Amino acid sequence: MAMPMPLLVNCSGCQTPLQLPPGAKSIRCALCQAVTHVAEHHGDIPPRGYRHQQPLAPPAVSPQHYSPAPPSSHGRKKAVVCGISYRYSQHELKGCVNDANCMKYLLINKFKFPDASVLILT
Repeated sequence: MAMPMPLLVNCSGCQTPLQLPPGAKSIRCALCQAVTHVAEHHGDIPPRGYRHQQPLAPPAVSPQHYSPAPPSSHGRKKAVVCGISYRYSQHELKGCVNDANCMKYLLINKFKFPDASVLILT
């Protein structure tokens, strides 16, 4: 089954391109912490601010982006992602489940982790 083409949306605060996980209604920028809300659209015209990621051209490497680590010689890749919200406390966090799901998406699509090797605890 083919994965859908990832969509990029510009941050509403700093205009940094952000990769939008499938089905996401909003996304928080890791650089400026602004939340960009995504409007649902119908038809062939993508909404304003969207652009399709170009799969043929490799992205330019900049100092603020990290290169993936070389493949490990120690066996299969595995990951545990924890989303802790501190529910019912004065320090409750919002968006932890979304952040954990975004991290899983990143591990599977960018770092080529097998889907079955990523465990999410929320």
